[in-house]
Amino acid sequence: MKASKFILVALTLLAPLSLTALRADEPAKPAAREGRPAKGEKGPKGGDRLANLTEQLSLTPAQVEQIKPILNSERDAMRALNQDTSLDREAKRPKMREIREAHDAKIRALLTPEQQAKMDAMRPAGGKKQRNN
Repeated sequence: MKASKFILVALTLLAPLSLTALRADEPAKPAAREGRPAKGEKGPKGGDRLANLTEQLSLTPAQVEQIKPILNSERDAMRALNQDTSLDREAKRPKMREIREAHDAKIRALLTPEQQAKMDAMRPAGGKKQRNN
């Protein structure tokens, strides 16, 4: 009887240790799924427009420094518009498009003809983003 109690207690105490050892052999899970940003990071959809433009248009460091204040101004204008409670969502859309187009024109002025063509391909006519489905 004492031996069976001893074995039962020993197994109860050793079982969690063996599970911990098994888990140590498992590969660590990545912080985020492949191709997606980790929680709290900005992704391509609502994300860091400067990084996206830099990558897509191969911006020079000088262009990046010139474009930063333009994008900050655009962000501030969009925030102000979003916080304007006197306009409903449908009334804000054309104003958002105007803000984006005005700032895009400032950015285009800083680009080479090749970069302008790439920018045009990023946002086709009609203002709708291309979908790669």
